[in-house]
Amino acid sequence: MLLRGALAGITSPITADELAGLACEPEVEARIVCEQGVERPWQVSHGPFDEAAFAQLPATHWTLLVQDVDKHVPTVAALLAAFDFLPEWRLDDIMVSWAEDGGSVGPHLDEYDVFLVQVQGRRRWRIDSRPDPPSALVPDLDLRILERFESEQDWVLGPGDVLYLPPGVPHWGTAEGPCMTWSVGLRAPAWRELAADWLQHAVDTLADDGRWRDPPEMHLPAEPAELPADVTAIIRERIKAILTGADDQLFRRWLGTYLTEPKPNVVLLPPEPPWPAREVLALLLAQGCLPRDGASRLLFLPALGSGDEDLLFANGDCHALPAGHAGFLAALCRRPALEMAAAAPWLHEPRCIQLLTTLFNSGHFLTPDVASHA
Repeated sequence: MLLRGALAGITSPITADELAGLACEPEVEARIVCEQGVERPWQVSHGPFDEAAFAQLPATHWTLLVQDVDKHVPTVAALLAAFDFLPEWRLDDIMVSWAEDGGSVGPHLDEYDVFLVQVQGRRRWRIDSRPDPPSALVPDLDLRILERFESEQDWVLGPGDVLYLPPGVPHWGTAEGPCMTWSVGLRAPAWRELAADWLQHAVDTLADDGRWRDPPEMHLPAEPAELPADVTAIIRERIKAILTGADDQLFRRWLGTYLTEPKPNVVLLPPEPPWPAREVLALLLAQGCLPRDGASRLLFLPALGSGDEDLLFANGDCHALPAGHAGFLAALCRRPALEMAAAAPWLHEPRCIQLLTTLFNSGHFLTPDVASHA
């Protein structure tokens, strides 16, 4: 879906030089893709980079891509508020790319949804949305470049235009002059990864330290190397008992922590020293809001019943409040900031004040000195 002027008037709070500086930081994931010839047209190098790497780049046909810029530049993260029509848990990151004329990462397809926001300059996008497009890759490349690409539709995007692509649609974007594009990527966890993490969590939580012991009624096999059927049945039942012992509460807590677990290179910066609760409340009252840090990932789950708890998940941690506090948790989770008007009905409760203070001192909200430089 092409959305002309969907974000008309958008400007970037980060320049090309500042993006290059970010790519030199050791905790930032970045890469440079150059189109350099016929036999191996796309070459990729990974950061962190130094200034010399940029000085050696050609005048055209290269692209700098920096992942998770929203985690490192809070003003970039503010764009995510424009995507609040989507479930928060599905939003992954904002990748910012700067390309010189002809810059491209080649024809490829993604396994997740993406919104391509043109912020500066112009980029031509060619896509193939036909059923079952060719998916074979060029061999012996460090990039996943499609071996065959046939363009079905072709658009040139200017500042403020947005192109949405669902998973599996081959596409190819090429800069027409210097340009900046922001890619709002959605999260699409693999079933294999979800299952593996859940099973490990269930085992770690529910399995005891016991070991196999021969049951008194077990029959010895006629052949020493035979694996008796009753042994396989006993082991299978014991493993099944561990997994069936996991109730909805354990699963909900695991899923919330899993979905908010930050990437290894993304960290919050807690204020030093920690702020007392009265100062956090005074700051919220004085400013009227507390801006969220871009690296903050918050989700909440309302209680299932009256005897259950409302759960808040914050960068892999789980916090609980008694049922009936889902409105306060929703206010905490809203982007781009916690608004005083939304929090006020709850700030007479010590438990809510304590949770807010805990989140503030964990770095989920920006202190004034950090916010002023964001």
